[in-house]
Amino acid sequence: MDQPERPEQPATPASTNQPRLSREDRALIRTIGSTLRKVIQGEAAEHLTIDRLDELGILANMVNRVSKELAISREQDQKHLAELEARLEELKAARETEERLLYTIDEISTPILNIFSNVVLMPLIGAIDSNRAQRMITLLLEHVVRTRSTVVILDITAVSLIDTQVANVLIRAAQSCNLLGAGVILCGMTPDVAQVVVSLGIDLSIFQTSSDLQEALSTAMRTLKYRIQPM
Repeated sequence: MDQPERPEQPATPASTNQPRLSREDRALIRTIGSTLRKVIQGEAAEHLTIDRLDELGILANMVNRVSKELAISREQDQKHLAELEARLEELKAARETEERLLYTIDEISTPILNIFSNVVLMPLIGAIDSNRAQRMITLLLEHVVRTRSTVVILDITAVSLIDTQVANVLIRAAQSCNLLGAGVILCGMTPDVAQVVVSLGIDLSIFQTSSDLQEALSTAMRTLKYRIQPM
């Protein structure tokens, strides 16, 4: 007679021999995680004092080493950044000094004189490039506004060459002065310069012209109907 089949018993899970983490292990893992978080976020991380030689101890020592190396690297970067900022400040100060010197040189090379009330004299000396021309016009206009001058005398006696660039500078200066209510007298043109102006077809009709400074002063006096008082 056959024996009745017995129901199969559920298999029992095999017992594991894995050791459970101690309280000290869990605390060390939390400390390692906190240190890694600070390292990733760029914060200062405390040095871990670990005497253990197991896997967690090795991991903690590796985190220590990475944290130290990153701290040294960040310190060097901050030092380099501070040096660059200091250098930029030096360059900025040098640039400002250069601009002040250029402004002073412009004032010396392009003097503006109040020879009478409402009469301004600007003798032009040497070569005139585009940068100097712009600064010259700016200085002249500022002076006209500040002194409320109505007559400007441009003396080109010391300008050896008049080309289209220099002529355009003079014309721009005259046009700007006219807009501010000041007429412009051009004096000191030599015969050679006059021939060059004619050959280039330069139109200087915006100016009242005089042969020399003395005649220009007389023209200014007539323009103001002799109402000129010495400064």
